[in-house]
Amino acid sequence: MNAGRFEALVYKINKTMSSDARSFSERLNEVVGLVARYFEVEKCSIMLINREDMTLEVGAATNNAIVGMKRHLSDVTVATRSLLEDEPFEADKKRLSYFVPADITKYTSGHSLSIPIKYNDKKIGVINITDTLNSKRLSKTKMMRAIEIAEQLAAHLYAAQADELLEKKIKNYEDAMAQLIKTDQMKTSLTSFIVHDLKGPISTIMANMDMLSYEQLSAEQIEFVTLALHDVYKMQRMVMNILDVMKLEEGKISIFREETDLSELVRQEIESIKSLLAMRDIEAVLDGEPRTMFVDVNLISRTIANLLLNAVEHCPDGKRITVDIRYDAASKETTVGVSDEGAGIPDEFKERIFDKFFQIETGKVYGKTTTGLGLTFCKLVVHAHGGRLWAEDNKGGGARLVFSLPGTIKGVID
Repeated sequence: MNAGRFEALVYKINKTMSSDARSFSERLNEVVGLVARYFEVEKCSIMLINREDMTLEVGAATNNAIVGMKRHLSDVTVATRSLLEDEPFEADKKRLSYFVPADITKYTSGHSLSIPIKYNDKKIGVINITDTLNSKRLSKTKMMRAIEIAEQLAAHLYAAQADELLEKKIKNYEDAMAQLIKTDQMKTSLTSFIVHDLKGPISTIMANMDMLSYEQLSAEQIEFVTLALHDVYKMQRMVMNILDVMKLEEGKISIFREETDLSELVRQEIESIKSLLAMRDIEAVLDGEPRTMFVDVNLISRTIANLLLNAVEHCPDGKRITVDIRYDAASKETTVGVSDEGAGIPDEFKERIFDKFFQIETGKVYGKTTTGLGLTFCKLVVHAHGGRLWAEDNKGGGARLVFSLPGTIKGVID
């Protein structure tokens, strides 16, 4: 057989498979026709492994009627036999009698050659060459050239399968992302509905609890009312945090800046949790000079309150919470740090604690603790002011949550 003719065939196959002008199936069908004419056979097919359902599927064939037909990899066929033995499988009339192919693929000449297609030891499929026009088996030279063609096709088929797999993965990711967005929107709508309905009952409970505190109560009753009030106030803060986080994320909250002293805001918030601190025997200390800023007083006050409550939650009884206020002349930033003497925050969680509904195991003593939305609210408020919020280790042990605010009363927003 003419070597130049075979080289021309290999060139045509590579050129055809490398072209982007037609679809993959069209290119594969042309290759099947080229191979059939070169080897002078009536039938030629290329079957590809579908790993999703573990089948061999006809990707292209001289007989268009069998394109798309599948064989399970566990089926006993000449194609699966070549894959199993990992080498070309040649069958004559006697050998073919052991196989029962479907009527549509029955052979007429009794000669069949199936060659596994592999790339980097990964099995991709099989090329089948059957029914020679002269009803004779392929010569040894033709068999070697058929094997070489399978090797030439391997890289093209591997690349095509990789592209198809990538497209499927991208489609699956896109579908999953769309579903997540839809679910998140439903969750947000449901949360908003529930939270809005909670505001009324909570306000009623708070009003009645406040009225109880004016009555003549025993020491034990006062303790019960105080504990109930603390939890109701906590519930109210949670509700407000959820609503405000949703509004901040949607850009529906405006920042109304006014001149205020940060140290005074801190003192007010420490005073507001005085009874809670007393119950836990926790001391809260302010370390810093008066610092006047242009900020949204309501939002920054609630940010400080959330950081204080977070510190109380993680600070052991009898320990100390420190709030420090510092001004950095170089960066023109004012920082407010809230430190506790608790178990601290592992490095891998220092950024994630500001994510919505993030939970962290803080040790055997305190068990599972959720940051809820309090810290998420703080992050959004600080960012809306053009500042930063981060977590670091406290020098005396525990954690220190810090937020920075740019500008001063003199420079406004420097």
